[in-house]
Amino acid sequence: MTRRYLTLAEAKSALSRNKEIETFLGGFQVGTKSAIRWASFSASNQEVVGNVWEAFDEGREDYLDIYSFTPISGVWDVPVESVYASSLEQVLEQLGISNTRIVNTGVVQDEYAEHLSSNT
Repeated sequence: MTRRYLTLAEAKSALSRNKEIETFLGGFQVGTKSAIRWASFSASNQEVVGNVWEAFDEGREDYLDIYSFTPISGVWDVPVESVYASSLEQVLEQLGISNTRIVNTGVVQDEYAEHLSSNT
């Protein structure tokens, strides 16, 4: 069995190699519609950038591409929140995110799949 989650050291190493990392933050309601939230992290000019994304939950078991879901704001490629800091720990703290479920980019869709299966 493979391990999905990155340790904090592994997450920081990925950022130092200009790799993005992500974490799934769960589901919530917008009026009568279901929505999801996730965060992505990248390195830029000696800083770590944290972006929070929100989209309507349009997925199903055979359609997990959260990146293609309609953003709640209606604006593509614009996060709902962005934070810049000198370390990953500071970004996580400012966003109020735990560092225990950080994954490599793309693996967040596996996290979403688990969310779907736990809510059906």
